[in-house]
Amino acid sequence: MKPKFNVQLPKTNFPMKADLPLREPETLARWEKQRLYQKIQEKNAAAPLSVLHDGPPYANGAIHMGHALNKVLKDIIVKYKSLRGFRSPYIPGWDCHGLPIEHQLMKEKGWDKRKVGRLPFRQEAARYAEHWIDIQRREFKRLGILGDWEHPYKTLTPEYEAGIARTFYDLLDKGYVVQDKKPVYWCPHCETALAEAEVEYEDKTSTSVFVKFPVVEWPSNEDAQKLARTHGKKVHVLIWTTTPWTLPANVALAFHPEGRYRIWESPKTHERYLVGDPGWNVLEEMFGGGKTDAVAVEGLALEGLVAKNPVNNNESQGLLAEFVSSSEGTGIVHIAPGHGEDDYLAGKAYGLAVLSPVDDRGRFTPEVLPNELAGKSVWDATPWIVEHLAKAQLLLKETKVTHSYPHCWRCKNPILFRAAQQWFLKVTDPFRTALIQSTNHVEWIPTYGQERILGMLKTRPDWCLSRQRFWGTPIPMFLCAACGEPLKDKGVFARVVEAFRAHGSGVWYEKDPSFFGVQTPCAKCGKTVFKKEEDILDVWFDSGVSWAAVLGQRPETKGVERKDILYLEGSDQHRGWFQTSLLPAVALTGEPPYAQVLTHGFVLDGQGRAMSKSLGNVIAPQELVQKYGADIVRLWVSVTDYREDVRLSQDILDRVIDTYRKIRNTLRFLLGNLGDFVPAQHALPAEKMEVLDLAALSALNKLIEQVTRHFDAQEFHLVTAALADQFCINTLSEYYLDVRKDVLYCDPPHAPRRRSAQTAFWHIARTLARALAPLLSFTAEETWRTLGEQGLLPKGDDPESVFLNLFPTELPLPPGKFFVMGDFLRAKRAVNEAVEKARQAGTVKAPNDASIRLRIHEGNVPLSSLPAEELASVLGVAQVVVEHTGTGDPVQVLGVDVAPGAKCPRCWIWRDLADGLCARCRDGEAAAPPRP
Repeated sequence: MKPKFNVQLPKTNFPMKADLPLREPETLARWEKQRLYQKIQEKNAAAPLSVLHDGPPYANGAIHMGHALNKVLKDIIVKYKSLRGFRSPYIPGWDCHGLPIEHQLMKEKGWDKRKVGRLPFRQEAARYAEHWIDIQRREFKRLGILGDWEHPYKTLTPEYEAGIARTFYDLLDKGYVVQDKKPVYWCPHCETALAEAEVEYEDKTSTSVFVKFPVVEWPSNEDAQKLARTHGKKVHVLIWTTTPWTLPANVALAFHPEGRYRIWESPKTHERYLVGDPGWNVLEEMFGGGKTDAVAVEGLALEGLVAKNPVNNNESQGLLAEFVSSSEGTGIVHIAPGHGEDDYLAGKAYGLAVLSPVDDRGRFTPEVLPNELAGKSVWDATPWIVEHLAKAQLLLKETKVTHSYPHCWRCKNPILFRAAQQWFLKVTDPFRTALIQSTNHVEWIPTYGQERILGMLKTRPDWCLSRQRFWGTPIPMFLCAACGEPLKDKGVFARVVEAFRAHGSGVWYEKDPSFFGVQTPCAKCGKTVFKKEEDILDVWFDSGVSWAAVLGQRPETKGVERKDILYLEGSDQHRGWFQTSLLPAVALTGEPPYAQVLTHGFVLDGQGRAMSKSLGNVIAPQELVQKYGADIVRLWVSVTDYREDVRLSQDILDRVIDTYRKIRNTLRFLLGNLGDFVPAQHALPAEKMEVLDLAALSALNKLIEQVTRHFDAQEFHLVTAALADQFCINTLSEYYLDVRKDVLYCDPPHAPRRRSAQTAFWHIARTLARALAPLLSFTAEETWRTLGEQGLLPKGDDPESVFLNLFPTELPLPPGKFFVMGDFLRAKRAVNEAVEKARQAGTVKAPNDASIRLRIHEGNVPLSSLPAEELASVLGVAQVVVEHTGTGDPVQVLGVDVAPGAKCPRCWIWRDLADGLCARCRDGEAAAPPRP
């Protein structure tokens, strides 16, 4: 029977099996009971502010992996900032109004928008939003997200709605908000205007037509008159369009002022058409030839031309526009100011009528010409218009074209441009220039974020703020019942804001104008009867003013300076929340609402495909948390370079789980070998520690510097690589912990060498718990709690939670010494390689019976300064015979022999034995406490 020896094996309550799905809820319950978030805020109450402002998710449905990625990234930043001593409150928010909830309720209840009462619907919608807020809050908290969950900001609360109204009035007062009739994106299915951020582009096959506009009158200038004398009025202006349904609203034909225009004659009909260069080339290819005039005129000469609208015989005026392109179509654009932004601006410059004979449902109204179109949807009207043109012999050609076309983000149906009386936030110079310049005062991470938002700001139209729906913040304006003029009375505005704050925005629909103090006569017509605006605000305006409604109002963030504010959302928010926050902020304050904008990519499957139910590749965060634990989700977030699209699959998860297991095993080994260590009694000052242990602490200092730098740069994948791969796995598990086992297990309990190793282990464990806390919050808390239970937290450390402590800083080490872990690692690799060759040759059986002959360069200070016995220990072999040299490589293995002596039965290392044990083990047995 083998004798039993008194060796110091690891002992800790920190379990090898994580059981995260079971243990994490217990930690969450402790955090709740401790009021941990509030204690963190209290601890840092006097510290400088660093605010990550939460972009509100929509209160509809359970969270998905995109939510998990977003919220964990935010939590990492907030926790890191708090550990660094900043006052970093996290106020979660929810976007509560809008079309998705309205659609879902209409569907669930079977309601008709035109029949359901507005107030009952709004009450039901509020209940619906609150229901999903409760669900999402539980799911976010389960991920370990710390925040003020009991007091989030919600865009449906009275206080927030008052902030929306106040900001709207401020923009109105400064002249940014106006009411106008102009074309906007319109969804006939949802029956509402849409903002640019609510539009998605998808391929659509449309009918495209080449249409003839008969010339009625040529301009009076000499160049145009030459054409008139040569061709008379037997000429058609030829246009190409993919939206034939807009032809009834045509009022003009646009020419580029510097374009070149000629007469082209059809080879078959000999009809003559006015087209731009090189449009006649397209026609020649299409019709197999033709005759083109050598004489060309500039577009400038065609201003004032009069043609006949081929659909209704109304006049169509020639005008000039820079946006006309010669790269597609005929170089001439048909202008319908009621159905396009460029058309509207061109028509406005010439004082032309804005015709838009289309109703909310996309049907032609009775005033349309020809009258036969009245009641038809614009889509159904296209075949009728094409047939009408063909019968009138004013259709040159009809084709089908597949092109990118705007669709509603919600219902996915094609939309249209439609002129309607709407409220707009104007985006014109000098405001547009101010917006563009403001982006230079923001740090964009990644840097290409600035180019993305600049491209949008340079071309974006006015922001249409009004929506023709029920569920949202009402546009708080009173309109003269006689003439429609808006009432602009600051006293009334103040009463509205206070009414919203006291009762919520529903009061707008409950009370008549007199409740809000409306008494002032109309400034335009003098009448005194006013009606309330029935439209609601774009939901993007709700969230876009959160910088004012939340950061400017909440006591924990009030007074925060812009330089201390970070926004973090998905890359789609350059056209969404980043932009809709920027516009009102620059308009009212002259600067962006943020100093940093950080964006992450989308979550894709392992093959780089978007997750969708149809593909069957959806991975739900709830399932991952239930099966593996939230820390696995957090580690997946931490290891990914979130600045690009990130992937998730079972293979990827398996690798993440393997990394987690290695981190946990490292922590357990550290804690287990500190079972008999009392820091106040046993911790050694650095000057008395062994060289290898000092090298480990030097590597720890390097780690602290690296992770601090990468945390500051929000490079969490590099933080994780440094912590997990480089330090826990490569430095600790594969070398340092392995070679220190012998010392920890077999040296006498109080041997200085053993206490030196334990001192290093202690510093490493305390550091890892705090450095890992922003990433692996549950595991770090479990580690910290175990440190406290084992009496390993010194005075000054708060045992209640790792998050009530400070992020680790570098340890003071003795100056003038060289403690480079890399020197030991390189030497160990060289020795391992030599021992393996010797083992294969049959010279030795294992490292613990090997005697290594080494040549060490004198400049290799850490190794050359060690006694042979200690050098053997740090290299994990039985014996080392050293030859020092001033030349050659830092370390050379000259040979491997069998160590003299015999295998010690206690430490298993080949040494000279007496009484059956080596000298070290005899001392260890004598000093060890007896086994029970």
